[in-house]
Amino acid sequence: MLDYRYNTFVVLVETKSYTKTAKEINFTQPAVTKHIQYIEKELNTNLVLYQDNKLTITQEGMYLYQEIKRIQTDINKVQAHLVNDTSLKIGSSKTIGEYILSDIISEYTTNFDSSNVSILVDNTTALLELLTQRKIDLALISGPIPEKEFESKIFLEDRILLICSNNHPLANKTVDFNQLSSETFLFREAGSGITEAVTNKLKDLSLDFSETKNKRVVGNINIIKNMVKKNEGISFIYESSVKTCIDNGNLSIITVNNFEPIQPFYVIKNHGQTLSPSSKYFLNLLITKKGFHQN
Repeated sequence: MLDYRYNTFVVLVETKSYTKTAKEINFTQPAVTKHIQYIEKELNTNLVLYQDNKLTITQEGMYLYQEIKRIQTDINKVQAHLVNDTSLKIGSSKTIGEYILSDIISEYTTNFDSSNVSILVDNTTALLELLTQRKIDLALISGPIPEKEFESKIFLEDRILLICSNNHPLANKTVDFNQLSSETFLFREAGSGITEAVTNKLKDLSLDFSETKNKRVVGNINIIKNMVKKNEGISFIYESSVKTCIDNGNLSIITVNNFEPIQPFYVIKNHGQTLSPSSKYFLNLLITKKGFHQN
């Protein structure tokens, strides 16, 4: 096991605050300072800088932090193996978590009766941070992926649709994007995969989504669908999250000329990360499930 003072350093890196660190680990603030000083003396290097009331982690400090997180992950896996633990911690984007994962999780738990599955649903930016901190085993997101930091594999390709109310004058019609300048767009929060994917695809057409005049940020997929049904706006959204509504005739589609609707979904992990047997089994289910894309 790692010296407890190294855990103090990890918390300090993640909170960027001596006060918050002391509260989280239930030590006094002077004790936290002594823990950091002890490690710096032992390693003969500066790990943190504190200037103008701002705490900064040095390059050596970030290297140490990443190595500690890697070691902690390995220790956890050794402990899990010794106690026959089949826990699985997954981070998932909202579309994947709410509309795609249920069947896979059901099959996984059927084969691991004593499994402890934790699924955290959040936007792409938050999930990448959790993966970096090794607080989750795998992340399932729509990209784009920082390839230098993570290993990725495509497990599904989904279409991006522009949905509207059945009563919308452009319902089931094909238009140029500039014909939508007066429309109210409902889009997800910054950091969500769908927002970044649409922004990048429009940039390929030399169009800027951020210049859309009428826009509302809505962080919940179901709320977006309900608002669109009421003709309160239109929205780019993944087909998997609205397929039932489209098939039932509750929503319509606007086709945008030259807009490439296909977007890959990725399963990602840290470079060099060794997956536990349970994570490997889940990953195999993910990429071999009927209808999923394997590369």
